Amino acid sequence: MGARADRSDDGAHVAQQMVHPTPRSSHHPGPPRFLQVGDRIADPIFVDGDHGFGRDNLAPTVAGTPERDPDPYPADAFAWSLAECPPGSDASLGYGLPDDDATRYDHGLAHTVEFEPDRPGRYVLELDAPDDTHELTLHVFPRPPDVADGDDVADGAAGFDGATTAGAPIDADGVTTADAPTDLDGATTAGASARGDAGHPGGPPRLELDATYDETTDAFVVESALELAPGGAAESEPTVEFLPHDAGPLDPADVTVEGTTARVPTTALDGPATLYAAPFDGHRVGATDQVVLDPDAGTVSYPTRPPAWLDDAVIYEVFTRSFAGAPGATDFEALTERVDYLADLGIDVVWLTPILPAWSPTVEAPPGGPHGYSAADYFDVAPDLGTLADFDRFVDACHERGLRVCFDLAINHCGWTHPYFQDTIAELGPAPEDDYAFPAVEAWDETSPYFDWFDRQRGASDHDAAPAATGFFGVRLQPNLNYGNLALREHTLAAVESWAERVDMFRCDIAWGVPHSFWAEVRERVRAADAEFVLFDETIPKDPAFCAEFDLHVDTDGFTETVQAVARGDERPDALLDTVESRRREGFPAWTRLCNAIENHDEPRLYHEAKAHGDRPDPAAAQRAAVAAAMTLPGVPLVYYGGERLITEHGQRRPRPYPGDDDRTDDIERDPYKRAFVNWETTPEDHLAFYRDLIACYHESPVLGPAADLVRVAHRTGAPEDLVAFGRDAGAEKRVIVVNFAAGPRTVDLPPAVDGTDRVTGTDVVWRRSEDAVTVAVDTLAVLETPTLPCGGSDDSPRERDT
Repeated sequence: MGARADRSDDGAHVAQQMVHPTPRSSHHPGPPRFLQVGDRIADPIFVDGDHGFGRDNLAPTVAGTPERDPDPYPADAFAWSLAECPPGSDASLGYGLPDDDATRYDHGLAHTVEFEPDRPGRYVLELDAPDDTHELTLHVFPRPPDVADGDDVADGAAGFDGATTAGAPIDADGVTTADAPTDLDGATTAGASARGDAGHPGGPPRLELDATYDETTDAFVVESALELAPGGAAESEPTVEFLPHDAGPLDPADVTVEGTTARVPTTALDGPATLYAAPFDGHRVGATDQVVLDPDAGTVSYPTRPPAWLDDAVIYEVFTRSFAGAPGATDFEALTERVDYLADLGIDVVWLTPILPAWSPTVEAPPGGPHGYSAADYFDVAPDLGTLADFDRFVDACHERGLRVCFDLAINHCGWTHPYFQDTIAELGPAPEDDYAFPAVEAWDETSPYFDWFDRQRGASDHDAAPAATGFFGVRLQPNLNYGNLALREHTLAAVESWAERVDMFRCDIAWGVPHSFWAEVRERVRAADAEFVLFDETIPKDPAFCAEFDLHVDTDGFTETVQAVARGDERPDALLDTVESRRREGFPAWTRLCNAIENHDEPRLYHEAKAHGDRPDPAAAQRAAVAAAMTLPGVPLVYYGGERLITEHGQRRPRPYPGDDDRTDDIERDPYKRAFVNWETTPEDHLAFYRDLIACYHESPVLGPAADLVRVAHRTGAPEDLVAFGRDAGAEKRVIVVNFAAGPRTVDLPPAVDGTDRVTGTDVVWRRSEDAVTVAVDTLAVLETPTLPCGGSDDSPRERDT
């Protein structure tokens, strides 16, 4: 679809069919690791904000085809040891590193380990497995100079307060491309300055591998394109560390590194080999990249790169059981009947919130609505929605109309009603009076084969006997899964492969609550089966550490929160440019993708925020501006169901779960329309047409989407609290874009070379012309052609605000 889908760029999507060369029949523990002193590979039993937003461990790979209900692995099936450490290191491997609040219960079946390095240098771990003895290399960089011993690296890491020079153009994820702001004619504007602390190290560095085959030397040359964060200052000469996969054919001694470039002779390769790299600026380690070198074909491929189709995709999230428009009306047949509507709207991906059997859809008025994020079975669909065959027909209907399907994969936790969790319970207390509570567990069945599939603390909890299961943010409905147990990992991988055969994309709920080691296995399996498959993470706050495992990342703490603040009137619209810039400062590589969503099932409806908590007189106009910003700023845009139909004005809210009880609240109480029923009978035609035209423009434009550069274009306006103007540069094609959050038109002066015809509507938006500027009047959005993009900030001096 669209002009961007057919582009041939710098090779970022070349040879996507190539897969990771490591055989999945092996128990090898996966790719090499890059850390620094002060980091630790740890997998806490609690998944909440108090224990960090990340889990990890070192784990054997599940070999062969995973089984749905595997037998427990013998306790002595795997053994870990440290084969090599830097001089002076006293580091050791363990299961359950010290935890501040409680001690992990150890059932004796863990085959994973955790690790905290204490010296910089090279560590080599050995895993004795049934198939072989495997080695895993860890390269550990020094501790940041401003972090004391015993402190976490994250505690001493620099903040992201610095920004690029005001008015400077930035690439699709924030790379500065000019030195100073300019006025409308391109002259330097006096008084502009960079924000932030120039001496502060800023965010982590980043790199982008670019490999070529050199016929003259019969070797691969791997350039790293190392970049420091904007405003960052390296403590020493920035470096790049290269490591091959330990299970691959490439010996580390055959990798010659000069500066930030690696050379690999083809004579050192018996077959395709993967080379990994991580940047270090003396303070922070950046996200890992990798390249596969194929000596037989003389080609390279990049397993971390998202499929090219994602750069032209608009995602549409459906809160599944609200989509048919009435209680109990949604099933797969009803969803199939709406496929034509979605295709006509112009979207490319349909994301359904969970469709698995779960507790919440069985309750008349569950807290948060029937969200389904508490799976009782990972291999079937909920009976109220239909059958697997019905779901397959829905997927087929989507594919026939050119739509892809995204499956909501929630595997950090399952549900209380899951039969495997129930099998671990020996004795329950009496049924509670609260309809939304579960009985206390008075005794556990430790002989259950599934007992160790769940994270447990050694002691009792407020409700359950020792060793009590832990739950996601303490919610007993959602017991945490134990990714230290290899049988549990196999069960979950079997579910992953089952659904990957049916759909095109996973949205991975609470991705930070699942170890990185497991996501690495998931990515290898799904991309080996389908090179076009996309993995979309939910990590809040967003984290570039997930870039090697996921193609697309939520930006709730950035774009979503900012655009809602703008809709309320709490922030100026140019704050949206700042949040795009922050992606680079936070270390996200240029090749990864972030999602522009104005709302989703966990965040308030933007309209509701603007109306209930803001001061803008027309929330619908603010919503149109917000979605316009999502479509025109760099990122992959997402539309939450019903937004195009003004569901917050016309939809039917769900019943309150706690009527008359002011002491209890939930998502529905906080925002009555967050998960409301769609208003199919009432259609706000102009609002819906705006969405359709906007999405069509997104697909037709060679400039919109994640890849084109973002430029802070020179402009003047008297309404900076309502309006933002910026440029998008795709080389031969350039656009100036103006987004207005006000209830009525606002004017802005743009460079005189800018064309006055809006590319979305085809109308002339010129209000007046002068020698040095063209003044346009914009209702909500204008996308304007321009031969040049004079960079500069905005002049906020008083001017006309209305037309």
